Amino acid sequence: MQKIIKSLILGQKAFMVTIAILTFLSSLTMITVLTAYQANVSHYQTAYRTHKLPDILVKQDTQQDVAADLKGLKNVKSVSSAPSLMTQVEGKDKQNITLLLSDDTSHFNVQAPSNHEIVLASYLESTGNFKRGDAIQIGNKNLTVKGFYEDQLLGSPLFKYKQGIVSKTTFNTLVAQKSSQMTQLAFVDLVKKPKNSEKLLSDYHDRLKADLIYDKGYIQKAYTMLPTIVALVIILAAIFLFGICQFVIRFALVSGIAKDRKKIATFKTLGMSGRQVKLAYVSAFLLSNIAGLVVAILASFVTSNLAFKFFWHLNGFTSVKHISLNIVVVLAITLLMLGLSMIIILLSLKETSSISPASAFQDGQSKSNQGKFNFDLTKNSLPLQMGIAFKDYVQKIGHYMTFTLVIGLFVFLSLMIATLNQGFKGHVDSLFGLPKVDVIMRTPDHTIRGEALQQINALTPIKSSGYIQETKVLLKNEVIPVHRYSKIPSEMKVLSGHTPKNQQELLLSSNLIKTLKLKVGQKVHVKTQLSNNTKMTIVGTYQTINNLGKEAYSLVDFDLPMNSTYINLKSTSQKDKLLTGFHRDNVQLTDTSASSKSLITTIQTAVKLLANMILILTLVISGLFVYLVSYLTIETEKRQLALKKMLGFTNVQLKLQYLFRAGFALALGIGLSLILDKFIGSFLLSGLVNLGGLTQFAVQLPLSYDIAIILLLVVESSLIVVFASRRITKIKIGDFL
Repeated sequence: MQKIIKSLILGQKAFMVTIAILTFLSSLTMITVLTAYQANVSHYQTAYRTHKLPDILVKQDTQQDVAADLKGLKNVKSVSSAPSLMTQVEGKDKQNITLLLSDDTSHFNVQAPSNHEIVLASYLESTGNFKRGDAIQIGNKNLTVKGFYEDQLLGSPLFKYKQGIVSKTTFNTLVAQKSSQMTQLAFVDLVKKPKNSEKLLSDYHDRLKADLIYDKGYIQKAYTMLPTIVALVIILAAIFLFGICQFVIRFALVSGIAKDRKKIATFKTLGMSGRQVKLAYVSAFLLSNIAGLVVAILASFVTSNLAFKFFWHLNGFTSVKHISLNIVVVLAITLLMLGLSMIIILLSLKETSSISPASAFQDGQSKSNQGKFNFDLTKNSLPLQMGIAFKDYVQKIGHYMTFTLVIGLFVFLSLMIATLNQGFKGHVDSLFGLPKVDVIMRTPDHTIRGEALQQINALTPIKSSGYIQETKVLLKNEVIPVHRYSKIPSEMKVLSGHTPKNQQELLLSSNLIKTLKLKVGQKVHVKTQLSNNTKMTIVGTYQTINNLGKEAYSLVDFDLPMNSTYINLKSTSQKDKLLTGFHRDNVQLTDTSASSKSLITTIQTAVKLLANMILILTLVISGLFVYLVSYLTIETEKRQLALKKMLGFTNVQLKLQYLFRAGFALALGIGLSLILDKFIGSFLLSGLVNLGGLTQFAVQLPLSYDIAIILLLVVESSLIVVFASRRITKIKIGDFL
């Protein structure tokens, strides 16, 4: 048996190497992504526990310590609090960053800085806003960046606040300057985690005054959302790769068995049973699978760490530890690959049962293939070589279907990835559900407001302005921030219903209305700061891809203070000039666009890097696949090609015929990819990003992109097919006589 297996392996070297390569690529991708993603989640959870971070984080803008009120609540085990200052600093490209300053080092792995130093969250380093030694001015205090620490609490790109730590002396000095807003951070540990997140601190009487109430599950979701999306996209690519691998493996098996018919018949003549023949083939081909798996596992020690580093940096962290392979993942992928390969091998070996010992004395071809090589002398409107190639292709269309599927699925995958990248390009405020506001102005009364607007317009022309109020309502036991505008921003893309017409109407995010199980047109009773029971109507939903968002929009409430004004400039390049050149007593200008701009930039960068990486890999792997399929196709057609040479066809003519056949398969594959992209592409992509934590993603790829991607893959495939067709010249007539 061992000699027979060795004979099969040596006689089928091309097929065995093909199967090993395909198994290696599929296994490596799956093991790498799943190991890195699981490590990203587990490392974050470990860091959260190690630093004893809270079950619930409460932020409330007040000078009074909120710990005493929280300690008296039911289900609260312990509470610690730390006063903080909310201020703005200037980062990269002169963008203002909202910074939470404190002197508390108990929850983070950081040493207290000196009186002239500050330690910042590592996210601000990873985004290039600051580096060690940079100078930062806060109020009248000049500080030097001492270093960075990993902030597992508010350091996610999805959170608008970033933290900084200063010494106690520096903190007290900044508090005395009164140039920054005082706030309190409370760290709450619970006796028992509630089953329903809506019941978190439900008995806290100041819930509507709290700026945020985050439980650790919500915080973890923010830290894993971007890596989850990236992992899912790569896994999608791996599934496509895995599926294509199975097509090519089956093609290699069927082709190899067809080539070995005479050898199989000889084995049976020598007394081997059909079961022994199948066992020999299963053993030989599984050895190729195992070889690919072993190399993939060894390579994944390196690739898993590279992928983990990429995921970890997406979280805003900079220091990366070495990770080990996930044994469960390795075993699962190994069993999956070997199990499916076993099924494919056994299905492909069905034909061996029909091979009789008498076949050893025939020409080695199956009965189904006999007589298929013929020429139809009927006049054809196509040129001679193209006509012959087309008839050969029609006769062997099943034979070329693997080529078609490989091209079709790779083009489809490329179009999907390009669509994902296109969706996050340019101005995507409406995609994120983020209103575009250049500056917020705070004034004590209407008179000063009007005069300040005239002064600002003279300095930098204003495009639009209006009142804005940041309020909260308690809806179904959930605290919902309600952004009230004089006019609902145009970036709010309404998905259903309409925008609010008065202050009693609400426009909810697409995620919130789904989470709270509400519907458009429904009347709800909410609690506000002025009333315990106010009736409001949900009149519409707006698009947002962030399913962490729990926000709503409405029109300004004239019963509430109207001290804030949003301002959009005709030229955003003049914003820095406005912020530095405008001075007026009792008027404060704040750049609030930095946090949303940072979030958008982070996601755009990650998606662009991911898309480019997958597109490059797609080109490389599709090129390899096309070459393998071309090689195997020529191998299976050796006898027919030799017979054509006997009939007088030259190598050039045979190459040309093969190129035409490959071209027909290529054209059919492109047609298949366009059909898939048209009918299931957007649905599949939307479902994918929805699993990753984003909602309502829909974008149309420009026609020029479709053409560019298809041309790129067509040119690549054509060059590879031309190169592979050189094997035709090596086929000798004497080998088949």
